Amino acid sequence: MCVALISGGPVAKSANSYRGEKTVSLGVGYHSFNQSALAEVGFTYRFSTYFRLAPSVQYVFRRHNEDAMQINLNAEVPLPVAARCDIYPLAGLCYTSWNHHGTLLNPDNNRDVGTRTSRLGINAGAGFNIRFPGALRLGASAGYTFVKGYHGAFVVARIAYAF
Repeated sequence: MCVALISGGPVAKSANSYRGEKTVSLGVGYHSFNQSALAEVGFTYRFSTYFRLAPSVQYVFRRHNEDAMQINLNAEVPLPVAARCDIYPLAGLCYTSWNHHGTLLNPDNNRDVGTRTSRLGINAGAGFNIRFPGALRLGASAGYTFVKGYHGAFVVARIAYAF
């Protein structure tokens, strides 16, 4: 029984070798709803080899008098495809707040009026990561945000620091 426990120890450790890994990332990308660039700040926490949570905040830059702030909570299932590379499907929740800019008819008032539309939605997509020796990670993801009236595709490239 001792031999079985000792020989099973390294296998169990390697199966959860990424457990507890955290990353902080910066990303840039594109959102198709207003056909504009986006910036992202993200964090991931890996609960096991095949599951991590990835909250992020994205700002979609103004174009066609619309910009947005999106808060995402995605679950990712990393699947290794090489020694330092993995691919993953992602799914999660999204809170989005779109700001519409325009002008007032009355010139005495403020010319830039913003009205916000906030909604909950769902994210679905996929991505990949490349781990470099040390703490550097590079990755990209693409997906679709399903939000009533504001749905669209997104593509993000990111650089991350793992600790």
